[in-house]
Amino acid sequence: MFNMMEFEVNTVINKPINIVVDALMNPDNFVHWQTDLEKFEVIERTPGEVGSIAHLHYSQKGRSYIMEDKMIYCEPGKKYVSQVSGDVITAKVETTLQSRGDKTKINLKWSGKGKIFILKILLPFMKGKMIKQSKKELDAFKHLIETRGSNFSETLINSNH
Repeated sequence: MFNMMEFEVNTVINKPINIVVDALMNPDNFVHWQTDLEKFEVIERTPGEVGSIAHLHYSQKGRSYIMEDKMIYCEPGKKYVSQVSGDVITAKVETTLQSRGDKTKINLKWSGKGKIFILKILLPFMKGKMIKQSKKELDAFKHLIETRGSNFSETLINSNH
């Protein structure tokens, strides 16, 4: 049996926690900072609510695939835990938020494993690349919140006029 692969990334966002939570819970924002994500489709319940389910539509190097994201634990404004699964991988993603006055520390912990044999073997070798990508996404999220607030799409539309 192959072990789970785990890693953590974090950053401090120069905005209060309520703005960070609003940005994180807005499903329309995900496509702006998640690599290769084309659509966040809410299937069941409100995003951020325990039992909520979303389909994440990705396109990577011309190949489309869908991952299911199910919220399995929620402590509003503090901690969100999702089970993300697809044909080849399953992972638990824990997002923890800590208020630091007018700033917010966000920590992302990823633990997952491959479902297919080749990925079970290769996943540990992909750890560095996955950490780098997750850090890049978190930095993009930070930049968007700091420059656009909690609704990335609305600000984009308004800035075009």
